[in-house]
Amino acid sequence: MKELKKIQTKYGVTEYRLQNGLRVLYKEEKAAPVVAVCITFHVGSRNEAAGHTGSTHILEHLLFKDSKNFNKANGKNIAGHLDWLGAYVNATTWLDRTNYFELLPDTALEEALALEADRMRGSRFTDEDLASEMTVVRNEYERGRNNPFELLDEEIMYKAFSKHPYRIPTIGTKEDIENSTAARLRKFYDIFYWPNNATLSVMGNVSWRQVEKLIVKYFAPIPPSPHPIPRLTIKEPEQTSPRKVLLKKPLGITIASLAYKVPEGRHKDYPTLLMLATVLAGGFSSRLQKALVDRGLASDLSVFCPPLFDPGVATFTAHLADGVSGTAALGVMRKEIAALIKRGVSKDEVAGARERILAQSAYERDGVFTEVRAVSEATAAGDWTLGYRIEDAVKRIKPADIVRVAKKYFIPQKETSGILMNG
Repeated sequence: MKELKKIQTKYGVTEYRLQNGLRVLYKEEKAAPVVAVCITFHVGSRNEAAGHTGSTHILEHLLFKDSKNFNKANGKNIAGHLDWLGAYVNATTWLDRTNYFELLPDTALEEALALEADRMRGSRFTDEDLASEMTVVRNEYERGRNNPFELLDEEIMYKAFSKHPYRIPTIGTKEDIENSTAARLRKFYDIFYWPNNATLSVMGNVSWRQVEKLIVKYFAPIPPSPHPIPRLTIKEPEQTSPRKVLLKKPLGITIASLAYKVPEGRHKDYPTLLMLATVLAGGFSSRLQKALVDRGLASDLSVFCPPLFDPGVATFTAHLADGVSGTAALGVMRKEIAALIKRGVSKDEVAGARERILAQSAYERDGVFTEVRAVSEATAAGDWTLGYRIEDAVKRIKPADIVRVAKKYFIPQKETSGILMNG
């Protein structure tokens, strides 16, 4: 079939391109009679204009309403049709993407692809649909206001970024959420939801011949966007001095977070930064675990260093024990980072961090459903092979590499610290 052009095969996944611009990723896996489908739209909260925050997330909800061929009137409503066929169905929105995914019996693949193609351009959401979802969206927003970790993280992102849209949470601001209209969301939908701004991944117990036939049948008739897809041109200015956040909330908890600006996931330094973050806070043998949790200063410790499309942050967060101040905890974090830079990293630490990252990668690809979603995240970061390539890079990283990136990125002028205290 001439409509689908083969681009490349890497890591057991083959990439194709439909004439309308849709990227297709396919992998056959015969371990079980199931198939995983994930369509990733290259639009997230980073693509929202001021005054329109939260649009991508609200649209995620609305695209479960009626579409041209899947609706309540014909008994194939999007919210329940695939469920009746034994599928698990969901969607998520984040900074760089929105994805819709299904895990279903291989015999039901055609219904899943037909549905995804239909709501790509055939969604029929209305003001009534928006009103029905606003209660759900408001509840999600309010839950975030009551989550101390989420509150502090949002404030750190807002402080760390002065211009880039990463500074605004994906849920959006309360004012923008409440001012949303179906007409305004329709304009957003008509800008971004096109085949040439999407990647469709299909993995499981289906042959390429089956998949190709169905993709051509359902997706080939969809035209590409009649306009260029807008690309974000905002560049975050270089951070030249440390930034601080202090929150007082009557939540009965104290949290300390330390965040550093890091490059995008495709950057050559990213795998080494991931190793550095793991040495510092990845598991029971990590340095900050020993310095904070093992000494009774904190009850819990985490690190978050996701590969994003644009430069992001690596954030270390500690849930502090009673009586321990955020300032003291931040001091311990900085001291451990300084010690790593001054005295280096042992081969055992590198080996342990490597094993942890590779184990996590294996877990994320343990079955077609987890693999298709891992590939979706890599796709959103700008390269669907990214997860596999990071795994390859991690195997080659040496102690000196970790010290080099620590000196380059984990420095005071790239730091944003945050404390949430009870008050």
